[in-house]
Amino acid sequence: MKKIFSIVMAGLLPFLGMNAQEKAGKQRLPEAGDWAVGVNVLPLLKAVGGNDLTAVNKFGGSVAPFTEDVSILAKYMLTDKTALRANVGFMFGTDKQREYVQDDRALLDNPLGDDKVVDAQRINRNGMSLNLGMEFRKGSNRVQGVFGAGVLFAFEKTKYKYEYGNAMTDANQQPTIYNWGGSGYTNGYRPLEVASDGTFYAGLTGSVGVEWFVAPKISLGAEVNVVAYCQFGSQEYRKSEGYSTALGRVEERTDLTSPGDRGFHLGTESLGGALNMTFYF
Repeated sequence: MKKIFSIVMAGLLPFLGMNAQEKAGKQRLPEAGDWAVGVNVLPLLKAVGGNDLTAVNKFGGSVAPFTEDVSILAKYMLTDKTALRANVGFMFGTDKQREYVQDDRALLDNPLGDDKVVDAQRINRNGMSLNLGMEFRKGSNRVQGVFGAGVLFAFEKTKYKYEYGNAMTDANQQPTIYNWGGSGYTNGYRPLEVASDGTFYAGLTGSVGVEWFVAPKISLGAEVNVVAYCQFGSQEYRKSEGYSTALGRVEERTDLTSPGDRGFHLGTESLGGALNMTFYF
C-alpha cells in the first residue's frame, strides 16, 4: 500500500509543481480589485542623464502643460484584464532672466563711463492635464500589451513680467531698456506685464503600450498615444507704462493684444507616462 501511494505521489509531483508555478506567476501580475500608482520616470532620467527628453513628452506647442515635471498615474483593476485609469500632470515654473543695459543717469554725469543697470524678465508658467479612461490587457506572461482610450482636459497659462533698472521720469521719458525678443517700446510705452487667462484643451486619447513586470506587481511600461484635441485660447493683454505728454506724467495702460486662438490637432503624443514605473497593491 505504501509503495502504491509513493508511486502515485511521484506521478503527481510534476503537476503540483506546474500548479505552484502558475500560482506564483499569477501573483506576479495584477488582479481584479488591485489598485495601482505609477510615476513618470522621464524627468528622473533627464535629471540624471542631462538629456533633453521633453520632446518625447510634449502635447501641442513648445510651451504646454503636457511637458509636466510631475506625472502621476492611478489605476483600479475591474478584472484581471481591464482597469479604470486616471493620469494627472502638473507643471509649475518660474524663470527670471537678467540682462545688463546702459545706466542712463550715470551716463549724464560721466559720458565716458560704462556703468550698467539690470533689466529682468520673469516668466511664470503653470498648467495641468487630466486624462480619464479605460485600459485593456493582452497576455498572461510578464510582458503584456496594454491598450487604452480616454478623454482629456487640460489648461496652460503663461505670464511675462518686466523690471527695469532705468526709471521713466519727466527728464528721461524713454529710458534705455533691454529688448526681450521684440518686447520693446510700442508707441512710446514699455511692457510691464504680458499675459492671458490661459489656453484650454479638450479631446480624446487612445494608447498602445507594453508593460513588463520586473518583480511581483512592479512593472516598467512604455506607451504612445494617438490624440485628437481642440484648443481654445483666451484673450491676451499687455500692461505697459509710458510718458503721457497730455497728462504731463508717467501713466500705465492695459491693452488687449489678441482675441485668443482656436485649433484642432490630431497626432501621436506621449501624454501620461511615455516611460513609467507602476506599483500594484
